[in-house]
Amino acid sequence: MASARRDPLLWAACVLLVIAMMASFTPTPLYPRYQAEWGIGDDHVSLVFAGYPIGVVLVLIGLGGLSDRLGRRNTLLLGLAVLLAAMLILGFATDLVTLVGGRIVQGAGAGLLVSSAAAALMKSHPDGPDRGSFVNTLCVSLGVAIGPFVAGSLASTSDRPLLVPYLVIAVLLLLPLAPLARSRTNRTAAGSIRVVQAVRVPRLLLRRFSVAAVAIFSTNMCFGLFGAFGPQIAHRMDWTSEAASGRLVSLTLVAVVAAQLGGRRLSRSTAMALGVVLALLGWSATAAGVASLSPVAVMLGSAVLGLGAGLCLLGSAALVGVISPPGREAEVYSAYLVVAFATLAGTALAAGPVLTRFPLTAVLVAAVVLSSLVAAWVLPGVRRMAREEFA
Repeated sequence: MASARRDPLLWAACVLLVIAMMASFTPTPLYPRYQAEWGIGDDHVSLVFAGYPIGVVLVLIGLGGLSDRLGRRNTLLLGLAVLLAAMLILGFATDLVTLVGGRIVQGAGAGLLVSSAAAALMKSHPDGPDRGSFVNTLCVSLGVAIGPFVAGSLASTSDRPLLVPYLVIAVLLLLPLAPLARSRTNRTAAGSIRVVQAVRVPRLLLRRFSVAAVAIFSTNMCFGLFGAFGPQIAHRMDWTSEAASGRLVSLTLVAVVAAQLGGRRLSRSTAMALGVVLALLGWSATAAGVASLSPVAVMLGSAVLGLGAGLCLLGSAALVGVISPPGREAEVYSAYLVVAFATLAGTALAAGPVLTRFPLTAVLVAAVVLSSLVAAWVLPGVRRMAREEFA
């Protein structure tokens, strides 16, 4: 196979992963402005945020393995078209219903893109599945890290703050069309194909898959709560502009990227074990900082939380890439993504009603408790896998 630098499909997959993840967090720094201009509350914000992972989950349940049957390039093109339509819906939305609908469409497009791009990288990277998994998670982390910052900066400098960020993302989505046009499809099914097919994890993989699934729960609990309520944390610290909100969320997400780069030499088990411990410490420091109105504690906790989330993502995605059987890479990875994005939806939907009845600190304390439970599952699981590797 051609090197990664010369394979247009792998280049397109990388670029689309970054842009799709940028798009997923584009509304985050805009939520306070939606609330101010549209008069919506925190529960409505959580609904808007949850629309995205709900769309991802709905698509992945039935179409997660589509690229195994239809081909990586064809599925990437389909996902790109859906995501482009979503950006236009979001940019021109004038009410809550349209905004939520646009987020669901956005999630559907992202689900198709992320599952097929990840499968392409893990199966076809010339340096093997571990390297492909690293490139996949690095692209995802880079996109979510810069998405809020770019959107917040564009909103702060534009006279159309609820339109311009989406239009910029829509234009960026056109960049991978050229390499996609030069790439070959890899459709594996002859004749007619079954478009809708439920994703399943082979029974023999369930124990190891469960460790990866719980680890990614930790990562996406971070993405979910910070994506939906990072601006509220910023406002509690009296950082009130869209740019300031975007910078706080991006601090956590930049730490996710740093974890990808710094942890690439760690084993999969070590990355997940260290990740859940750091996530627990990060949530604890952030909760303490919000309760005491300490900007230093909030910033330190947010950074440590991002490092933990990044290591959990790195280790769990690599584990799924290694255990996936040939010909079912997209299907098994999609099952993993179902857990990830169901976590995004669940944490955002649960946090909204809680935040209308309890202080923000209560949401963060709940995150500390959940992180403790995650660590209680993952740490024994990675110890078992480590013993099996050296047995």
